[in-house]
Amino acid sequence: MALFFGALLIHGIQPGPLLLKDHPDIFWGLISSMYIGNGMLLILNLPLIPMWVQVLKIPSRILFPLILLFCIIGSYSLKTASLK
Repeated sequence: MALFFGALLIHGIQPGPLLLKDHPDIFWGLISSMYIGNGMLLILNLPLIPMWVQVLKIPSRILFPLILLFCIIGSYSLKTASLK
């Protein structure tokens, strides 16, 4: 939310209760993008429910280190990509 407010301020739009009155196109665009995003997530995730159930069956003593490993790999790859 802070990033969204910052982006609005950068473009000279005052976020707050008057956003609907002063900039209805931005407000309704935001609302419609949220509905579209939720619809896309629903369409993408419904077929993947069996896969998520299988992931939840992995014991936590194995799953937590794997999550940590992927986080470390991701942060390292972002750091090395920004150095190039």
